[in-house]
Amino acid sequence: MNLHFPDYTKAISGLRPEATHYAFNYDLKEFESWNHNDISQPSIEEIDAAIEAQKPLYVMAKLRELRDEKLAQSDWMAVSDRTMTQAQIDYRQALRDLPATADPQLDENGNLTNVNWPEEP
Repeated sequence: MNLHFPDYTKAISGLRPEATHYAFNYDLKEFESWNHNDISQPSIEEIDAAIEAQKPLYVMAKLRELRDEKLAQSDWMAVSDRTMTQAQIDYRQALRDLPATADPQLDENGNLTNVNWPEEP
């Protein structure tokens, strides 16, 4: 999964789903073109609000992405020809429970914070 935040395209598409032809300069936060005379161009404030509304979904998707990587790295523990220790069972269960138990946030650099990752046995 390739996550990107903020996602201006999703924000603009959500605000004006019928608008299909436009160019938005993400660095300058301005439209380069808007080819819809009958559809109003969303304001930067509207776009910023839509992006802010996306943030919780992005943060949870980022948590799941990192959690899934850790689960994949621990798959060797659960192969059928070995018996997992209770610590390994607990670790993998704690990873699976993270989306329900964590309150992830993003720091100013877009890194996930406020997550207590279980310690790998």
